[in-house]
Amino acid sequence: MTDPIIIPTVKARPFSYRGPNNSAPLNDFQEEVVADIHNLSNTVNTINNNLAKVVILLQNDNQYLRRKIDSLKQQQTYIEKVSAANNYLISRIVDFSDTENISFPNVLSDVHSAMLNAEYGEITLPALSIENKFYSTSLRDGKIIPPYDLDVVVKGTFDKGDGLIDYEKGGLVTEGNPEWAFNGINEKYWIRKVEFPIDSVVDEVECELTVSIPQGVSAKGNTIDLNPFPNGSVDITELATASDLGNNFIRVTSFTPLDNLTSRRYHFPSTTIDQIRIRLRQRNWVEENGKKVFYYGLQELGLKLIDYDKTYIAGASFGSNNSFVVAIKAPNNHLFTSIQRIDPDPNFLLEDPFSRHVHLKLGTQENLDAGLIYDSDINYTPQELAEPIVLSVNTIYAFFELNFVSSSGGLSSPYAIGTTPYVKGLGLSFTLTKV
Repeated sequence: MTDPIIIPTVKARPFSYRGPNNSAPLNDFQEEVVADIHNLSNTVNTINNNLAKVVILLQNDNQYLRRKIDSLKQQQTYIEKVSAANNYLISRIVDFSDTENISFPNVLSDVHSAMLNAEYGEITLPALSIENKFYSTSLRDGKIIPPYDLDVVVKGTFDKGDGLIDYEKGGLVTEGNPEWAFNGINEKYWIRKVEFPIDSVVDEVECELTVSIPQGVSAKGNTIDLNPFPNGSVDITELATASDLGNNFIRVTSFTPLDNLTSRRYHFPSTTIDQIRIRLRQRNWVEENGKKVFYYGLQELGLKLIDYDKTYIAGASFGSNNSFVVAIKAPNNHLFTSIQRIDPDPNFLLEDPFSRHVHLKLGTQENLDAGLIYDSDINYTPQELAEPIVLSVNTIYAFFELNFVSSSGGLSSPYAIGTTPYVKGLGLSFTLTKV
């Protein structure tokens, strides 16, 4: 990615065996060794100083971000308290990328407990087995074993349907190591650099990466993990797969183009995949050494075949199936007085009532022995009835159960047949009162 910082000057100068020798080559050799040692020492000291500065910078940035997050939480709490004082409706989204107040029933073994993946902000069925397609793990020492025949092609000039266009607009490209996006080692990123004069009017660049599944690996897959670099500031304009080595790419069914993508997982029915094609766009640039520079790439692109737990007993007591619980708390010295809306993400309530694959119950106690106020298998939502759920508690408990999508949940279902259901968050609109 960068030019070498040290170029040794020392050269081998062999001496003849039991023959005449000249002191000049020996002296030159010693001088070169000493010079290289000094250069190495100076470089190590410079790197150490730079790393120390970076650590200080990151610590300061992290402290600022923590303070900012705390400030935003305080603002949210204040807004909710003011809304309660004025009898206003309050809305809150519980995002599962934040693991706070998410728990799993104590009666469940790990095998029958829903699986939380905070990196992708979702909860799914537990995995019984996971097969990675781009690398394997040594059974002897647990180290990553990359394939010997990984074929990755990256282009800045490609055809979106309007003919070949250079989407990197003639910039100076440093290609980086695209194979690092498929090695399972998160410390190694694929970083592509595109450089322009500082007064350039170029405001975005885009590239296309195509990777072939290594030979000797089963081509079946049902999950794509996508970790862009930089996380949260790269647009993904296309994600498609092909079942052969031709150019017959089909967009992944659960994919839609997204700007400033953060780490994301895509679920789809098990299918044959021989190639994956992804297009990345960068609209954020930095000024570096008097140049306009765009950085983009991938930390990881993973193709996996995941076998999920498919056991489910309809009508069983809570905790017998793959489940989890979320505690939603009112601000201090306040009580929930009503729930006006229930909006899960994705909206599994759009499934047919008798064919749902995520089952939600709301309660006022930590268990469901008492205090049940809503059951998605039985009740309409308050927004459908235009009638709020009345209560008076400081904590609402959301109980979720998941079952594998073995049959259709209806035309509006967010889940495809043959996939795990997943939940990314829960939105509630409610009213509060001060106590």
